[in-house]
Amino acid sequence: MATDLSRPLKAAIVDHLAADAGVTALVPAARIYAMTPPATPQWPFIRHGSPISTAWEATCWSGSSTRVTLHAFAETTSTYAGEDRALDIAAAIVEAMATFQLASMGIVECEWIGTQCVRDSDEAAQWHAFAEFLITVEQ
Repeated sequence: MATDLSRPLKAAIVDHLAADAGVTALVPAARIYAMTPPATPQWPFIRHGSPISTAWEATCWSGSSTRVTLHAFAETTSTYAGEDRALDIAAAIVEAMATFQLASMGIVECEWIGTQCVRDSDEAAQWHAFAEFLITVEQ
């Protein structure tokens, strides 16, 4: 029987990013959030998007396949273009997820699907990159 593991997966991803030196060189660990950042978070920051989970089963294994979006928010500084900063954070997320491991679940697949960067609002200095992954886990 398939099992929805999106909740423990989300927590593990947030913990993994907060412990990764490449990510925290760009975004302090205290600004890496699950799905709900503060009302007015300090930039730059990262948040886990809404997961989309589907059933996954194999012989003697049960788990779920989850599409995960990790959002990177950045703004222009005096020396750094906002879109470049957001893309650098997204690239650090992709690198960090290449070494993602779980103590309580097995990873069947952790595949980076792609990254996109868009202006976050009408404010020209604020940018939002999102990196998408397909992660299949079993227990």
